[in-house]
Amino acid sequence: NSLFLIAHFHNTIIGGVVFGYFAGFVYWFPKMFGFTLDEKLGKLAFWHWIVGFFVTFTPMYILGLMGMTRRLSHIDTVAWQPLLIVSVVGVAIIAGGIVLQILQLIKSIRMRKKNSDTTGDPWDGRTLEWSVSSPPPHYNFAHIPVVYGRSPFWNMKYDTQVDEHMRPYEDIHMPKNTAMGIYIATLSFLFAFGIIWHIIWLAVVAILGVVVCVVARSFDYDIDYYIPAAEVARTEGRQLNKKRI
Repeated sequence: NSLFLIAHFHNTIIGGVVFGYFAGFVYWFPKMFGFTLDEKLGKLAFWHWIVGFFVTFTPMYILGLMGMTRRLSHIDTVAWQPLLIVSVVGVAIIAGGIVLQILQLIKSIRMRKKNSDTTGDPWDGRTLEWSVSSPPPHYNFAHIPVVYGRSPFWNMKYDTQVDEHMRPYEDIHMPKNTAMGIYIATLSFLFAFGIIWHIIWLAVVAILGVVVCVVARSFDYDIDYYIPAAEVARTEGRQLNKKRI
């Protein structure tokens, strides 16, 4: 029950989860929104987070080994104070990283035309999501990609043995959007909530709603449509013009 536990837990969660989320957010941001994030502010935020992370939690490991427990209302041991102050400084550095990330997002949105991703491939990527425009068209791929290995888009770009001649566009079969999944998920949550808290009427109404939604969906045959090849060609042509510009 020492502060060592707090340090270890946050070391795992922040280092293993939060940093991974930040990396994925920066990496796929241009694919989702069509423009890259500001690099300078991103690097500043990175260094604030990394330095603040170690400055905050390394003293906690030491304090834990010195016998400091968590959830103390007051501290009488003078020997702990210097390390606690160092940890507080680390928290301030992390806070600076958070502020820089917010500023990065604001500046990037304001400068989105300048940082526009016209190629669809700002990182010289290896995987197939970078072979389409940013944001991607609603049909994703004009042709079903042919995968030759672990880095299919890299092979398409740089492997001279890969033959990728332009094929004629065809009509693309697409599913229609439906909110039925959201309805069923919401009713399932209400059913579980009612069961847990013994709200029987809510559980009954919710489970009946789930059954009604499932049956209604099963009798809905208007669930797909086709995108004409001409529309696909126009969309791909606009993307090709952006790359040339």
